[in-house]
Amino acid sequence: MFKKGETVYYGTAGVCKVNDICRSPFDPSDERMYYVLEPSDLTGGTIIYAPADNDRVLLRALMTEDEANALISSIPLLPTLEIASERQRREEYRNAMKDGTPESLVRLIKTIYAKRNVGNKRVSDTDADFDKAARRALFGELCAVLGTPANEIESLINSKMKKA
Repeated sequence: MFKKGETVYYGTAGVCKVNDICRSPFDPSDERMYYVLEPSDLTGGTIIYAPADNDRVLLRALMTEDEANALISSIPLLPTLEIASERQRREEYRNAMKDGTPESLVRLIKTIYAKRNVGNKRVSDTDADFDKAARRALFGELCAVLGTPANEIESLINSKMKKA
């Protein structure tokens, strides 16, 4: 169980601060505990109520600084996603996002990066959308953990992928 004030990674919202832990504000008969999460990269006062016992959506601690540095160092060694057919592509991308681990996000980004750089091809809208979502999630976590601006994280990740 996370504590109030901790920073966590939650589903596609990415990095969030745990503002509170309380019972459901929507249903008085619901006795489950909820995390009140505030996404770090969304504006407009967005608040997420996530059941503390929810197994369907990923809620995890952020990686440590050492884990972040090890991940960045391992980028050239991590394989791209194995995609047997174009029909399977969207499903593999969706699975990588749902898994939500930093390694899965890197593999997704690398897959699209490699596709983009084969003959300098333009990628599909699906590729572009998943690339944007994966980069937002990964870079948000790396920024939070390392205290480095997003543009520097992006340059660092791209330079590591060029070495792959």
